[in-house]
Amino acid sequence: VQPWAALALGLGITGAGALVPRRSDRAMADTATWAGIVVLLVAVLLRAAGPSLVPPGRGPDLTHHLLLVDYIEQTGHLVHDRSLDGSMGEMAHYTPASHVLAVMAGRWVGRDGLHAFFPLSVLCCALTAGFLFLIARRHQLSVPHALIAVLLLFLPVQYFFGAFTHDGFLSQTVSTLFAVAMWWAIVVWEAQPSRLAASLVSIFLVAVFLSWPIWLGPPLLAFLLLSLRAPMDARERWTQWAIVVAPLVVTFVYHSMGRWGWLVIVRTSGAVLQPSLESLGWVLPALAAVGVVVAAVDRRARASLMLLCVALLQAASLFTIAKLQGAHTPYMAFKMVYFVIYPLAIFGACALAKLSALSRSYENVGWLMAALLIVLAVRPAMAAPRVLPVVDDDLFAMGRWIRSQGSAACTDYLVADAETAYWLHLAVLGNSRSGERMAQIDRYEPRAAMAPWITSEGRPYAIADLRLLPAEVRAHVELLASSGHAAVIRDRDARIKGCD
Repeated sequence: VQPWAALALGLGITGAGALVPRRSDRAMADTATWAGIVVLLVAVLLRAAGPSLVPPGRGPDLTHHLLLVDYIEQTGHLVHDRSLDGSMGEMAHYTPASHVLAVMAGRWVGRDGLHAFFPLSVLCCALTAGFLFLIARRHQLSVPHALIAVLLLFLPVQYFFGAFTHDGFLSQTVSTLFAVAMWWAIVVWEAQPSRLAASLVSIFLVAVFLSWPIWLGPPLLAFLLLSLRAPMDARERWTQWAIVVAPLVVTFVYHSMGRWGWLVIVRTSGAVLQPSLESLGWVLPALAAVGVVVAAVDRRARASLMLLCVALLQAASLFTIAKLQGAHTPYMAFKMVYFVIYPLAIFGACALAKLSALSRSYENVGWLMAALLIVLAVRPAMAAPRVLPVVDDDLFAMGRWIRSQGSAACTDYLVADAETAYWLHLAVLGNSRSGERMAQIDRYEPRAAMAPWITSEGRPYAIADLRLLPAEVRAHVELLASSGHAAVIRDRDARIKGCD
């Protein structure tokens, strides 16, 4: 991992792209509006993590992602040692773009990967919304109606920014940015096929694969189907296919050599939000259904219609495969909803634009609708209570301290819940996922964890939340280090005890 070389290369390519001449004042105005959307969303969403900027979500996925971030940060490279398959599980093979980005971003700003991952996710979420605005403008929606497409994302808020503020789907959030950006590039290419636009599609396609490959299917298949109808001869078509697909194939083969275990991602199961009227609502799907009918005769909507159809087809296929395998939760099929909300938002905006067109004051009605959505959708979404986070800055500092002392295997966790203990054990202290200790962590219960420390039968050390530590424990322990409400404590009888 070479953070500064990567930054220089990225800035150089971006600077070269900025030199491409714009065709109209509208393009510059749309870019300015896009930037405003991104900056505003970043400012709003960063508040979810408070001043510490640690990831606010929950669930084992969060710990697993932070485990890989910690490994890359400690070693400076990806997982090449196959003996680590047991201790790191599927994260030894996981497509690592988001984790590498988190580590590099931390280096760029003088922080660690833990504190960089959430701001990175926020930026990716905000950029995704910005690209959705640009797609809406490509559908010839006015500025207020293009903004409506972004605002509609706040209706299924659990699928929008809840993916990383609640569920801990950090890599998925990064991949969503690249998938939506690829969709935008396809819309640009479909309007006027060119090798430059095909190159953009290719770059975003590789980025989707390297961050979370489940989103590969819809944009790639949509591009290939659209290219069959593009006005170009066979030779040019094959050239543009090569531009788009060849880098993906090369990257796939290079990344997969000795790392074929990453393919288990497609059959991974776990806890995921189930689509329902409570989680998704009925307003967005109903508006989108109307919008699909409205846009069906519009050539400019063809790419987006194709994308939505392929995404729904992939979801149905994944659902069927999961059920045939006897899975109780069709995990990957339900995950597709996190992507489908974006084309639904576009077609929902198309429906409202058609409704506005019935009035003589088209844009004014659009601005009124946007204002209503801010009141009815955005404000409630931002005011919703946040879950108690797993990651804690003070506990993290104490975990780093005791790891530096070489006592990671001799440490108990006196914390509020099992997920926090799980995070400390794996992602902070770097213990193995396949060790015997994991059986105890999986059964972690705060009161039971405290009991051995009352009777002086615990391990020599513990990372403790001082707000939870009873007087019976405080009476016979000493504080070795502390940070805010967290501390490393040592039992005074530790010299006569071993640890496992």
